[in-house]
Amino acid sequence: MSAEGFFRVLHEAAGSRMQELNALDAAVGDGDHGTTLVRGLTRAATAADGKRAKAFMRASGGASGTLFGLVLHEIERHLDDGDDLAKGLERACARICDLGEVRPGDKSLVDSLAPAAGALADEKSFAEAVSAAEAGRDATRDMRAKCGRAQHVEGGGVGHLDPGAVSLVLILETLARESVS
Repeated sequence: MSAEGFFRVLHEAAGSRMQELNALDAAVGDGDHGTTLVRGLTRAATAADGKRAKAFMRASGGASGTLFGLVLHEIERHLDDGDDLAKGLERACARICDLGEVRPGDKSLVDSLAPAAGALADEKSFAEAVSAAEAGRDATRDMRAKCGRAQHVEGGGVGHLDPGAVSLVLILETLARESVS
């Protein structure tokens, strides 16, 4: 699969779940996560080779544009250039932790990304990596946010899934589906 195909299919998948992602974000943030993701993917789906993740970052803007852009950049490098996906996701996770001053357990996309990257680094299958990401996503429901807007809502967002963790799983599920196709 090419990066072009991946971004096109991811755009469609995110578009079909945009309202769900916005609703998740409304419970713990400003309610525009799905819209922001789709806006960035709209631009990325039509960008030139090797520039899709950068187009995503520019179009989506804000912190989430940069943070998700780092993940998408590594996936794009994997698909277009054959770069090692495990190392790329580990690199993206480390950069996100540094930029966002976040770590696993803080109720963020890192709670899905770190276990997925770790599973791939341990030479587990991509399906196992997606399962690890799903478990990380599901664990965010019981976490109190230590970063982002969710830390300011009553109870720190306990009882709600983190929208970033949900979106990270969507990205990995799409990559898994398209890699098999």
